[in-house]
Amino acid sequence: MRPVRFVLFPFLLLSYLHFLVTCLNVPGTRMGQTSALVGTKLYFFGGSSATTNATLNVGLNYSNEVWYLDLSNSSLFNTAIPTWYKDAEMPIANFFDTSCVSPTNNSAIFIFGGRQLLPNSSIISYNSPVYRFDPNNNSIWSIPNITGFNSTFITRNLMKAVIDNTRRVFIFGGTSFKVNNSDTSPVMHYNDMNILDLTNMTWSTLVIPQAPPYYSYAATILPTGLIVYIGGLDYFSDASQVNMSEIRIFNTTSFIWSSKPVNGSSIESRIGHSAVLGQNNDIIIYGGSKYNADVGPYGPQAFPNLVVLNTNSWTWSIPDIPPTNTPQPLSFHSAALYKNYMIVAFGKFLFLHFIYVIITKIYSIIIYNQVS
Repeated sequence: MRPVRFVLFPFLLLSYLHFLVTCLNVPGTRMGQTSALVGTKLYFFGGSSATTNATLNVGLNYSNEVWYLDLSNSSLFNTAIPTWYKDAEMPIANFFDTSCVSPTNNSAIFIFGGRQLLPNSSIISYNSPVYRFDPNNNSIWSIPNITGFNSTFITRNLMKAVIDNTRRVFIFGGTSFKVNNSDTSPVMHYNDMNILDLTNMTWSTLVIPQAPPYYSYAATILPTGLIVYIGGLDYFSDASQVNMSEIRIFNTTSFIWSSKPVNGSSIESRIGHSAVLGQNNDIIIYGGSKYNADVGPYGPQAFPNLVVLNTNSWTWSIPDIPPTNTPQPLSFHSAALYKNYMIVAFGKFLFLHFIYVIITKIYSIIIYNQVS
């Protein structure tokens, strides 16, 4: 098994510097936001500043802000506080949603599902579970006209969208949520595969019996068209963590599920982790927490924090990071790959406000600094 090591450059930590957040025009702490990379601009949408499980349904904690970083700015990677830019706000405040970027001109961003509320309120929004954002067209927000749409997405969250090279978006599973603290309706858990064809804006829903209800996972599509699902929660009569030594795979050509046993390092089960596709089809997993029904997404950290899945040999490896340089644990954060950089942003544990840049080509640690 080949060793894997990484260089980490965390360059933003403003967890308690409210003055800087206010005066330097930077976003506040958040978790459960979604992100999308358009060209050299990395966008962040919404999120929640809730600090306990009991406050997750309080709408005033939800954000409709849109922020971005311009990754073409070379100073971004050697400054403690990069320049943030604010864009047109979302029509709704959203949390635990998912997104993808249309491969046509790499422009339009589609936002799916999530816990949607009217901005600055605790009132749920039923306007649309899908929104389109065009950053290259005056930052216009719109509701796309979709044929055959699955109406259960109005209250569906904790799923992950991936898109293939034929402009088909795949979203599996997810779960509904309580619209307020007095909601007595049952929480639904889904095991359907939803496919949106962006070419003709048609939606199809596949129910494949062998797939259990599944949510809070990480999903990555390989160049072969296989979607790799890692971690998360199954739901039968109750939620249970998915073993990281058994990887689920969906074939986007045959629409068949399969599983793959994974060898190598021992990796703890987790929710709220991120995944990006790196070199040689390696899937880089960052962060995540253990599931605890009493505290929801606020369970303890899952170990190790940074792991790599080799999809050629189907083995796990753990990067060799000295304890003094170990990055802070994160869960329900954002991650994106830009060139050879994995950019990890926001998230919860200590509810820190920072960004890590993980350089995936250099196999030694150069520096690890915190701004306090």
